[in-house]
Amino acid sequence: MRYLERDSFQNVAGALVERYMPRSSRKQLEIAEVFGELYAVWFVLAPIANGAQGYWRPWWCPGVFTSWMRIEANRFHRCWLGHVGYDWTTTQIAPGAAAARITDEAFIAHVQCLLDHAAGGTLRASFARYVLGSLAWRHLAETTLSVAREYRAGMMWNEDGCWLMSAKPFEGVGAVWTDLREQPAKVLAWEAHVAKGLLYARMHDVSVQRLKESVRTALASDASPEHKLRRINAAARSFYHFARYAFDARQQAQELEAWIWRRVNRHIVQTTPPLTGRYFNLRHVPWDTRLHFERKSYLLDKDVSEEQWINLWNPHR
Repeated sequence: MRYLERDSFQNVAGALVERYMPRSSRKQLEIAEVFGELYAVWFVLAPIANGAQGYWRPWWCPGVFTSWMRIEANRFHRCWLGHVGYDWTTTQIAPGAAAARITDEAFIAHVQCLLDHAAGGTLRASFARYVLGSLAWRHLAETTLSVAREYRAGMMWNEDGCWLMSAKPFEGVGAVWTDLREQPAKVLAWEAHVAKGLLYARMHDVSVQRLKESVRTALASDASPEHKLRRINAAARSFYHFARYAFDARQQAQELEAWIWRRVNRHIVQTTPPLTGRYFNLRHVPWDTRLHFERKSYLLDKDVSEEQWINLWNPHR
């Protein structure tokens, strides 16, 4: 437990809170203190998470996930998708700590207390799940992996749940199964299906509607044109964060771009022309449908720049 109190841990945690939550840090709000505690714990858990097999690490891009699905479906013909959702209202840290070989009882008790912040849809809750997920669900993920291996199935998991790709469905893990050859399934922000032996992925309708609703909300607000555009750009970038790796989402993005631009042009650009250059245009962004095989860890790699390293800890990602 003493390592959480090291000056190096506390100083870096404080610097990250100042960077990503400047207002809360400046006013010394309670949420800044909570984020500082979460960061200090994350510094301990992040390297330990590298030993968790099948774990979709926070520093991996969404392209790693789509690449995993493509390989499972296209190369190994595993077209059944199974999903196991994780319930944060019932989780306990001790089983995951045992699976990770953590025996510090004071540290385990401290992390258990931080679980109180994981419920809900706030930034604090999502960040708490982001930080603690690799430990909270490690024991369940390892149990699922042992069963998956018996059926030669692939597995990927994160703080929200576990996904399996198999040639046929199997019991024993509590998964809900979908044959992607028969019907599409929602996977994170995407909709995926298999046709003629190949995986196809596009953005799910929920993701599309969320972007449209964000644009409508921003334009209907009483904020300044600059702030409205910032909100619209942020929503578009969040959509693009997943869409750029979905090989069938480009057409969706082009159609959405036309829809967004009509509204931005009418309500913002025509009244404030200088803002045109700040507009995030989905037609002009690069797309990345390569297979991604990310390095195991960015934490100690010498070729990772300081800016890239700092961005690993961004709670808004």
